[in-house]
Amino acid sequence: MPRTLYPILRPLFRFTYFAFLRKAEGLGNIPAQGPFIFASNHVSIPDQWLLGTLSYLQNRVPVWFVARDDYWWGPWWTKPLRNWFATLLIDWRAPAKVLKQAAAALARNEAVALYPEGTRNADPRSLALGKTGVARLALATGAPVIPVGYQGPHITSAADAIREFLFKRNTAAIAFGKPINLAGYRSTPVTRELLYEVTDRIMVEIGKLCAKRPRLHECAA
Repeated sequence: MPRTLYPILRPLFRFTYFAFLRKAEGLGNIPAQGPFIFASNHVSIPDQWLLGTLSYLQNRVPVWFVARDDYWWGPWWTKPLRNWFATLLIDWRAPAKVLKQAAAALARNEAVALYPEGTRNADPRSLALGKTGVARLALATGAPVIPVGYQGPHITSAADAIREFLFKRNTAAIAFGKPINLAGYRSTPVTRELLYEVTDRIMVEIGKLCAKRPRLHECAA
């Protein structure tokens, strides 16, 4: 979303906060400015919307979200929507490309959000095995990682959102954890084992915040 529109849409953000969120914890853990990385579990479509709203209301920090391209594939009008919602798409033919785009956003002192589970996960007890993109980005840029735990209804359509949020009042809760310190890895060669170790550290912290059990990589367990 263009930065100039954030002040104009601030009342809408506040409506979003009060209408769809029952609780937001750890807002003081959101840095006052970028660069930083949000790493969150992924339950439903509104995750991105609510996380971005809280980040802006807390410190006026816009967030770029890394998302699967199959969610945004479509006619010509999807491209302006992607820009409007500040979305960086994963091109499965060259998945490393999106990390370069995310690193460029961090170099501009902006924020980036990734879902290490890779897709929506409605399991109320367990997280999916974490993918290593967040670890790769954090180790390459030195940006701090803010773990995020999201708890709320599994929503896959606008009809779901209306039913759960407005009629059932089944609202969401978001918790932001303290920044994960990865400074100890800066001089360590980046290997598969290191990526798994860092990814698992991040997933453990996310699990604490959303009350889900993390699934760890076997070679790092």
